[in-house]
Formats: sequence, C-alpha cells, structure tokens
Amino acid sequence: MFSIFLVLLFVLFALGFYTFYNAKGISYFSNASEACNNCHIMNDVYADYLKAPHSKKIAGEPRASCNDCHLPHSFVDKWIAKAESGVGHAYAFTFKLNDLPTNLSANEKSKAMVQDNCVRCHADYVGVVINATTNPHKDNTLKCVSCHAGVGHKRGF
Repeated sequence: MFSIFLVLLFVLFALGFYTFYNAKGISYFSNASEACNNCHIMNDVYADYLKAPHSKKIAGEPRASCNDCHLPHSFVDKWIAKAESGVGHAYAFTFKLNDLPTNLSANEKSKAMVQDNCVRCHADYVGVVINATTNPHKDNTLKCVSCHAGVGHKRGF
C-alpha cells in the first residue's frame, strides 16, 4: 500500500514538474512582461502592450511592465496575487479549456489594482484632477482607463 502511494506521489510530482517546465514556470517569477505572453491567449494583449506608451524603453527598461500595472507593489501582496493568479490560470488552462474566452478580461480585483497603480505612479499628475478613487460611489466612479483605455493595451479591461 505504501509503495503505491509513493508511486502515485512520484507520478504527481513528475506531471507537475513537466507542466511547470513546459509552461515556462520559472519565467513567472520575473518582472518581465514577456512571461505574460507565454500563453497564446495573451498574444493580442501583449501585441497591444508593445505598441502602447508603457512598453517604450528608457535606459533599457520599459516604462511599466505588466506587473507594474496589474499587481500590488508591496512584497507580500505582490507574491500572494501572483500565486492566486498562477493557480487560477493553471486550473483554467488544465481543466476548463473549452470555456476559455478568446481574450481574457480583468476581474474586479485586477481592475482595482490597476486603478491603484495608475494613481500611485501618476500621483504628481492626478493630484490636480478629480480623484476618482475618493468618490464614495465606487461603482460609478470614473477610472483612469475610462479615458486612457489604450495606454497599457486595448483588450480585456
């Protein structure tokens, strides 16, 4: 009985390693936007990003990477969000292939992170405009991407 458990554990580990290797799993530990394009479902979004102002390089680095806009910036919160996203994507791409959309859309949590990051990075500019993040009617507030929709990418928001 114990040997069957060990064999099953080894098979599970081997399948997990194989999947992680084929999915270029190590790349997700980086801050490189190219990692977000590992999956074909992100091709259009990544192509849009490369044409948008945030991808333009200054001193060899893009103005903003995917992580700069889509993840929290505190160390712990960033890695928790990466883990949640990674597990969710791994599950969907493994068990829900028939249900995947042609293009992904941001969920409410991701939209909130993007808004927070817009305001954080552009605080000098947005300090002199109406701050939509302080509006008590959050469901009807104007978001940065309402007017600046193509700054990061055109699809999925």
